[in-house]
Amino acid sequence: MKLMTSTLIAALVAPTLGFAGDLQIAKAWSPLAPPTSKVHAVYFTLENAGAEPRSLISVTSALHKMAHLHESKEKDGVATMAMLAQIEIAPGKSLEMKMGGLHVMLMGAQAGIFAGTEIPLTLTFANGETLSISATVKARDADG
Repeated sequence: MKLMTSTLIAALVAPTLGFAGDLQIAKAWSPLAPPTSKVHAVYFTLENAGAEPRSLISVTSALHKMAHLHESKEKDGVATMAMLAQIEIAPGKSLEMKMGGLHVMLMGAQAGIFAGTEIPLTLTFANGETLSISATVKARDADG
């Protein structure tokens, strides 16, 4: 029974976790957008437990035509968003992608995205390493 419970917990948590070498991703989620929206944001925490810096250089999603790394900022009361070529993760550090800051911007949804949808993502790093994760679509007031 204990093994079955552990297996069930792992199966429920696994879609939002990702591991590749010294990289670990947790809490991958996407806020629920209006039903006809073709644009979605994804947030997660990325930890680099290794001794070398890592550079996240691209993201792809099978459910969207394109994906970009973005950063939102506010300066003098004006909100802006800019595309980034890469995001550096220092050794032994974590990077939090969150609302109002760094995030993945998905564009051109090819199917309806609803609460509970798992959005598959492949993260590519400058060293050629890839990491496949899944982000769960949740209501904006849900815990990310």
